[in-house]
Amino acid sequence: MKIIAALPQHTKDRCFTDAAWKKLQSLGEFHWFSHNGWSKEPPNPSFTDFCKTLGGADILLTGWGAPKITPDVLNANPNLKLIAHSAGSVAHVDIDAWKRNITVTNVMPMMGYGVAEFSLLFILDGLRRFAGHVKPELWGTIPFYADPKTSGTMLRHKTVGLVGFGIIGRQTLNLLKPFDCQVLVYDPYLRQESVNHLGVTLVPLADLMTRSHAVSLHAPGTEANKNTIDEKMLRLLKPGSVLVNTARGILIDHDALAKVAAEGNIGVYLDVTYPEPLPPDHPLRKLSNVILTPHVAGPTPDANPEMGDCALEEIEHLLNHQPPIWPVSESQYMNQSRTT
Repeated sequence: MKIIAALPQHTKDRCFTDAAWKKLQSLGEFHWFSHNGWSKEPPNPSFTDFCKTLGGADILLTGWGAPKITPDVLNANPNLKLIAHSAGSVAHVDIDAWKRNITVTNVMPMMGYGVAEFSLLFILDGLRRFAGHVKPELWGTIPFYADPKTSGTMLRHKTVGLVGFGIIGRQTLNLLKPFDCQVLVYDPYLRQESVNHLGVTLVPLADLMTRSHAVSLHAPGTEANKNTIDEKMLRLLKPGSVLVNTARGILIDHDALAKVAAEGNIGVYLDVTYPEPLPPDHPLRKLSNVILTPHVAGPTPDANPEMGDCALEEIEHLLNHQPPIWPVSESQYMNQSRTT
């Protein structure tokens, strides 16, 4: 089997231990295309030409900063059987890969643990008014920080709304279980009978926004989902409630969010924004009840090598004639995040 690893040096170093990289090289005829796909400088040769020169690959390993897998790239790899992506979204792969019955895998379940954990961190931070205890000067400035003795609540027994209930939404649910929360879910692709065993209740978005003490977004960042959380939805939130977004910034109308957040009644916790990053003078940056982090909710450095190991395991499964572990279906591909 011929294997081409198409990922930049920094991704290799981040996601593959020396032992994993050595094992990868032992699995077949191995080649590495190390150009950074995010670079403004075009590669020389192009990835298509690189593949043509080698006669194409049976397996492509990709990751953060990988080149786009276009129809031309697929044509240059006529025997391609597997694209193993060592990260989450496979938006860099053209839909033509599925039309050609090429297996595409990712490590979204592994990445999701970090995002779910960060979502829980944000929920707890907001409900317990952690920033007010670190910066006591916040108390009494806005309704959200009314008073240290009366502001904030425990998460236990509260109602949490999850907008989107894919892999990360379900991992967040698992982390919420010890708190004995009532969990509401808005996901237009699901039916109640399909989630009864998970103990959640599917509700319309307006109901979720109205009833929840904390709302956490986990829907894909697609144009169809743009501004799902608009001013009307924002104004349904309870005073003192918390809005968390670790999914994609496009889900929220940021002009409306700045307007509603400036009233000081809710806490806003954003790891992602639209645009990303926000301009230095954006009004959300000036609000004490808005916490911004720079898209860091995913895996931490200690967990990154697990993603490389998972992609390596997918390759071994193919070589051993075993089914893929985390295949990405065509429908999943069509409904995945396509924005930063």
